[in-house]
Amino acid sequence: MSALEAPLIVASNRGPVTFEPDDSGELSPHRGSGGLVTALVGALQASRGLWVAAAMSEGDREVVARDGRGLVDMEDYGSPYRVRYLDIPPATYDAYYNQVSNGILWFVHHYLWDTVRSPSFDDDTVRAWDAYVDVNRTFAQALADEGDQQRSQPAYLIQDYHLSLVPRFLRELRPDALIAHFSHTSFAGATYLRTLPGTIREGIIRGLLGADVLGFHSQAWAENFMMSARLLQGVRADLARSRILVEGREVLVRIHPISIDATPMRQAAATPEVRELRNQLNRWRGNNRLIVRVDRFELTKNIARGFRAFELFLRRHPDWRDRVRFLALLSPSRTEVPEYRAYAEECLAEADRVNGEFGHEGWQPIEVRVKDDYEGAIAAYGLYDVLMVNPIYDGMNLVAMEGPILNRRHGILVLSRNAGAYWRLGRYAVAVNPFDLGEMADAIATALEMPADERARRARGLSRLVLSNPPQRWVGAQLDDLERMRLRRVGVQAR
Repeated sequence: MSALEAPLIVASNRGPVTFEPDDSGELSPHRGSGGLVTALVGALQASRGLWVAAAMSEGDREVVARDGRGLVDMEDYGSPYRVRYLDIPPATYDAYYNQVSNGILWFVHHYLWDTVRSPSFDDDTVRAWDAYVDVNRTFAQALADEGDQQRSQPAYLIQDYHLSLVPRFLRELRPDALIAHFSHTSFAGATYLRTLPGTIREGIIRGLLGADVLGFHSQAWAENFMMSARLLQGVRADLARSRILVEGREVLVRIHPISIDATPMRQAAATPEVRELRNQLNRWRGNNRLIVRVDRFELTKNIARGFRAFELFLRRHPDWRDRVRFLALLSPSRTEVPEYRAYAEECLAEADRVNGEFGHEGWQPIEVRVKDDYEGAIAAYGLYDVLMVNPIYDGMNLVAMEGPILNRRHGILVLSRNAGAYWRLGRYAVAVNPFDLGEMADAIATALEMPADERARRARGLSRLVLSNPPQRWVGAQLDDLERMRLRRVGVQAR
């Protein structure tokens, strides 16, 4: 996979498995889904590496109670790597995860605040930030301790915005550590990032600068980070060479767009259950063309505007009424957060309103199905004529990749320019401004009316791009970056 031959240690908020009691009461691991877990676990297995994560379930916490370090050898379950769980006090975890990671960092990086009314930072923010710092220090100490147990200097792969401070704290503990951090979200521009209190803003930037390599999904997010970093005293950002000089060190800023693992999705698409779901969807659609979206009820996904854009399309193109249906497969998300509950209600109300205006007995323009339904999504991917992916901002967006490798109708991807996926797939998609209802309505018309040969060309291009960049390559590229940095260090020391 990579020339780097160091032991590998991964850190993330959530680990690759959670432990739950089985029917006999024994704890057994349940593996997370998705290409990221598959790729990172594959790299860990190659080096008998270690994954450090917060304990999520009662089973995880029981593992910590049994073993003072919270260490589990996954070879006991058929996988040659290890997991270490950190049991973080519930109140501290709530402040770190809900108040800061999701309540502040997620919102700022996705431009979600209505700044006339929010945010308002106060003493609660200070206390929550202190908890975020404490948890990141806990992770850094655990990583340093585990690194000391390795046969040689390890390489650290730290994941996402929850652990933005870990690179700097780990660098303070182990100055010679090889550290990469990857941001899976979008990254806010320098002006919007100034919404944050200075302590938080500078803490995040300097925290990330503790790494040797910083990874982002797109050029836009990488440039946003560099523009913020260059505003800090003692930091030199060289945009032309994608590097930052700080405290006598070089930090590489790299663009590594992740893709998906197509094999399990194609296997799922071939199961009898999914074949039957496809048959049911085909009967439901009848002679209609089909627009599909697959999303969580997440503020960033722009679901309500998507429905309003479809409404505008029906107004502008009355000849398409009774000829096209919009299937929205939506799963619940963060239902404990008032803003998310309100947004879900708004989306459902928009769909009802459009149906009330244009629908009639025998034809409803929008069908919303609220369920966490993997098999249903796989079936729908096979049948769409248009796949609507119009997030406000998105680090990558894997739906834009999942659909094209399963679709059987040369379906067209309507894709937001603010999704990281646009930077890789945009040439074969119909690109839209996610705030412009008119442009999105026009994009739907363009996609539905596109000639068959052009549809086929775009569909082939999308599938080729997705399949050419498996998640294993994404991991390997980061390890190659770390090997490059290791060799540079050796060269400097030799001189």
